[in-house]
Amino acid sequence: MNSFFRNIRKTLVNEGKTSKYLKYALGEIILVVIGILIALQINNWNEKRINSNKEKAILADIHKEFVNNQKQLDSVVNGHQNIFKNCRKIIQMFPIKSKPKQQTLDSLSHYLFWSYGGVTFNPSQSSIDALTSTSSFNIISNERLRNRLISWNDLVKDYQEEEQASRDYVLNQYDPYFSKYFDWNFNFNDPRNNFDVLQTLEFEFKVRGRYDLVDQILNTSGELQKLKESLEEIIMLTKPKDND
Repeated sequence: MNSFFRNIRKTLVNEGKTSKYLKYALGEIILVVIGILIALQINNWNEKRINSNKEKAILADIHKEFVNNQKQLDSVVNGHQNIFKNCRKIIQMFPIKSKPKQQTLDSLSHYLFWSYGGVTFNPSQSSIDALTSTSSFNIISNERLRNRLISWNDLVKDYQEEEQASRDYVLNQYDPYFSKYFDWNFNFNDPRNNFDVLQTLEFEFKVRGRYDLVDQILNTSGELQKLKESLEEIIMLTKPKDND
């Protein structure tokens, strides 16, 4: 093809047809430019197609991962709600009489046992970690989804701080206190159980402290609601389209 154009140019120059040569040269330049533009357009189209396919694969991974995270969070919240409910049951028994009836002790045994619990939310986020480590968040075309994904780790950390405060209270105050006065699992079978402490303000304080920290997780701080909203929107925005 190059030799063909070269022969035409040579013929025009030899015949002294300068004006025709210049027109031809200009036309050739235009053809070259058009060829380059077409090549660039094809390259851009291929790159967009590759990135689009890559984004779809990433979104599918994120969607699957966050659906599982939502199931885990629902389970964790149910655990916190169970603790909250049992603490409230104990508080409703205040003040406990000096010599509680067996029925009261049976109920208290159940409520105290289930006021413990150590459920925590530890979501899988390998898909987000991969985007972070490769600085690839820009491949997510939806700006709202991109912002949700970027802020996800901070939301999780803020929420986990509430859970950690509750766990620390159980480990450092709640359990050490009850272990001094009651048998393992609150069976109340050991004669060394000290039921006199049930009348003390300290006993009520410990239970209320546990109640308040779980209430903070579920209601007061608002971190759980923020986490739920973000999780739900990420799942919605990454849901595969029917025509994909």
